[in-house]
Amino acid sequence: MFGLDITALKPGLHQQTLTPAPDDLGLDIETFADIVVEINLDHEEDRDLVAFTARATATLECDRTLVPFQQSVQGNYAILFVLSEKLAHYATDDDSDDDVRPLPQPGQPLDLTEPVRDTLLLALPTRRVAPGAEDKDLPVQFGALTDEDGNPMDPRWDALRKLRDSTN
Repeated sequence: MFGLDITALKPGLHQQTLTPAPDDLGLDIETFADIVVEINLDHEEDRDLVAFTARATATLECDRTLVPFQQSVQGNYAILFVLSEKLAHYATDDDSDDDVRPLPQPGQPLDLTEPVRDTLLLALPTRRVAPGAEDKDLPVQFGALTDEDGNPMDPRWDALRKLRDSTN
């Protein structure tokens, strides 16, 4: 679990920089490294507004060349934690608002595991292309196209030719 301890904080604005391990966030340790979460917390008695920027280095496989490469990823997110009795005030009709969550019991940390993990996963590029991969020529034909006589060469046709020659 990746949590933010607010028990000793006085009301007001607070900034923290944390470096969780990929395991703390439920992320693959071979894909994510050097995770840094910069947190801006507006702490009040009945609510906490947490805005954060999550950065990491991701090891990805190039879609074009299949070569592994590293890329920096970054994402931002904000969550409002409110008292349970005030949660209905912030509810929307579609009931899909994950940006407002109940405050945990006194003494418990604010759980940021899921939001930070999801922010980093959503920061991964859809198309993963290594630097310089667009400039490389990719082979589009493999193997010999013709035999020594200039005839088209395809091993599937060789078996048929042998069958034809054996019947003649």
